[in-house]
Amino acid sequence: GKDWETSWPDWLKAAAGIAPTDSNKDWLEKHPRPATTQIAAAQLKPLAAKAKELQATYVTQYKVEVKEKIDLAEAKLKAALTGVHSTKGKDFNTFAATNGAARTNGDCNGDKAGQGVLYNIACLCIGAATTETDGCIGGELSKSWSASKGDLAAAMTELTKHCTQGVTPTLTPETLKAAVAAVENLIGRRGTTTVVGDKLGKSDSADCTGADGRVCVKYNEYYSSTANSPKKAKVQWMAAIEEASTALTAAEKAKTQAVATAASIANLKTTAEAVYAAAQIKQEVTASESQGAPQSKHTRDCTNIKTNTTCKEKRCKWEEKDGKDGKCVVNESKVTQHTNTAATGETATGGAASTGCAQHFNDKEKCEKINEGKEKPVCAWKKGGEGDKEKDQLRCRNGIFLKNKKIF
Repeated sequence: GKDWETSWPDWLKAAAGIAPTDSNKDWLEKHPRPATTQIAAAQLKPLAAKAKELQATYVTQYKVEVKEKIDLAEAKLKAALTGVHSTKGKDFNTFAATNGAARTNGDCNGDKAGQGVLYNIACLCIGAATTETDGCIGGELSKSWSASKGDLAAAMTELTKHCTQGVTPTLTPETLKAAVAAVENLIGRRGTTTVVGDKLGKSDSADCTGADGRVCVKYNEYYSSTANSPKKAKVQWMAAIEEASTALTAAEKAKTQAVATAASIANLKTTAEAVYAAAQIKQEVTASESQGAPQSKHTRDCTNIKTNTTCKEKRCKWEEKDGKDGKCVVNESKVTQHTNTAATGETATGGAASTGCAQHFNDKEKCEKINEGKEKPVCAWKKGGEGDKEKDQLRCRNGIFLKNKKIF
């Protein structure tokens, strides 16, 4: 077909799969190749086509709809966690380790405040002096956001150790959205004098300088308490977390669909194996039927005998190969004799039954001709004896004395 180029790798893989090896020996023993390959191939072709279609769907579901969505969510979460303003460096960890300037007014305001979670936590919990670091855990940290290089990183390390306290929720689309909502509900709650609608944390003025009473985050680019002046921009780390939540939701849905697709592929495999086995059974039945009509009782009786003595007693014939591996078979001469006798309804001693008188039952000329060259006539054109339904009719009958009605 036209798709041979795309199918060729699959054909090679399939051919390798049915080549006898130690790994697939058990499977090949359970699923021998059917002799009637054309039948199996015709039935398996649509199953294989559907399996290939589902496999492509499965790959798409996992590669695009699952893996790429998960990768997107991870990237968004990383950006939300470590993001900083372009003036602060590559990410928060780099900034905290290399910072050599004390916290001042403006560091936690405007668009600098909305970049990342860790930076916002530093604004919320770490002041310019150690005396202003007790707002989040109830006790002072050993370091602060000072001018000494490395102090901010040390303070953040101490602070984040407390994040493992209490219940740690499982990361799901729902818990991510709930976390964003919980933080957003706290913005504007603790302001005491002016512009209360844009701050998160402790403030007694419009500023978040990091000094006493002013350790906070000022989201003045994103929130406002001024009537008729709402902000339209969204806190960037919040937006990134919501995007991650959406991506994870899509990934979970795709994963459920991929599992269903995998189950469909497994069902096709089971069906294919059943078709494969059925083709093998059909071949065996056809071969059995082609061997001819069922054996006669006499044939079955002979072939069921296992000893030489019993075989001869039953008027069968014992055959051996090289003096061993003997078997009991039908004595054809006995069967012919029995058949001819049954056709006439009479059986005579001296071989009369095999003369074929009954073959010329209504032909006098041929009946008498049978006797030519014989010392004693074996057939005669005569009437029947007592008990014969047609005793008064001239027929070709045995011409010798009948003794019994059985050949065995």
